[in-house]
Amino acid sequence: MKNIAPEFMINADNVYRTKSYIVKQVLLIEVLSNENNGIKSYDTYYKRNKLRDKQYELIFNERKSINGKRLPSTMFSRKYIN
Repeated sequence: MKNIAPEFMINADNVYRTKSYIVKQVLLIEVLSNENNGIKSYDTYYKRNKLRDKQYELIFNERKSINGKRLPSTMFSRKYIN
């Protein structure tokens, strides 16, 4: 059996968990010459289920706070996965 990273870990800069979702953040620093710089967050919300929760808990079992937390950004977009 191959060890394949769960989808919520692929290219993720941050991963955290809410009551209903496991959230993957992909962050991009945008440097603009004519405006303020900003951080964009491309968020993917994966509906929690037994398999995803097990994968999440195996990966983050050593965190002080297992659920983690969101990294702040100036802009964001969301995509939901069942």
